[in-house]
Amino acid sequence: MNALFLAPVAVALLIALAELMWPARAPVRTRWAVNIALGIGNLLLLRLLSVVGPFAFALAAQHAEFGLFNLITVPPMVTFVVVIIAMDLAIYWQHRASHRFAWFWALHRLHHADFDFDVTTGVRFHPGEAVVSMLYKGVCGALLGAPPEAMLLFELYLAVGSLTEHANLRLPARIDRAIRLFWVTPAMHIIHHSAAGDDHNHNFSFAISGWDRLFGTLRSNASGGMIGLPKS
Repeated sequence: MNALFLAPVAVALLIALAELMWPARAPVRTRWAVNIALGIGNLLLLRLLSVVGPFAFALAAQHAEFGLFNLITVPPMVTFVVVIIAMDLAIYWQHRASHRFAWFWALHRLHHADFDFDVTTGVRFHPGEAVVSMLYKGVCGALLGAPPEAMLLFELYLAVGSLTEHANLRLPARIDRAIRLFWVTPAMHIIHHSAAGDDHNHNFSFAISGWDRLFGTLRSNASGGMIGLPKS
C-alpha cells in the first residue's frame, strides 16, 4: 500500500530532474508552491479516505462475489490487463464529464487554471475532484469485479501517468509522433491545456491515446500558444 504513495513521489522527482535537463519551455516556478501544496493535500486525503477508495470497493465486491471478474474465471494476467484498459477508458469518460457538467467543471477548472504546464500540473487538482474521482473509480472497479490488487496497480498507473503526461519535456518530433500513436505524450496533452478556442474539449485521453481517435476528440495542433483557462 505504501508504494501507492511513495512511488509517485519518486517518479515526480525524477521527472522534475529531467525537466531541468531537457525542458520543452522555460519553466515558471512561481506556481510550484501552490501546485505542490495541492498535491500533498490530495495525497493525504487519499490516505485518509483509502477505506472508501477503489481498493475497498474492490475488496467488498470480491467478498460479495459481485462484478464481472468475480463471476467468471479467466487467467489473472488477462484480468489485470482488461481492468487497466477498462479503467483507463473510464477515466477518459470521467475527464469528458468534468468538462461537460457545470458542477464538475467548477472543480476541474482548478487544474486548468495553471498558467504553465509541467510535472507539478499533474498534481494540481481540487480536493473535491479527488473525492469524486475516488468514488467513481470505486464503482467502476466494483462493476468490473476487479481484484483489489489490480485497483492498487491502476492507482499507481494513474498517478505516474498524470505526472508524465504533464511533464515539461522536449521529445524529438519523430519520436513524439510515434509514441502518441499509442500513448499520450506531453506534446499531445498540452493541447488540452490551451486557452485558445475549444482546444480544452479535445485530447481527453489519460494514457491510451486511442480513445480520442475512437470517439472523435483528437486534435493534433493547438489553436494558440497560451496555457490556462479557456477564453470561451
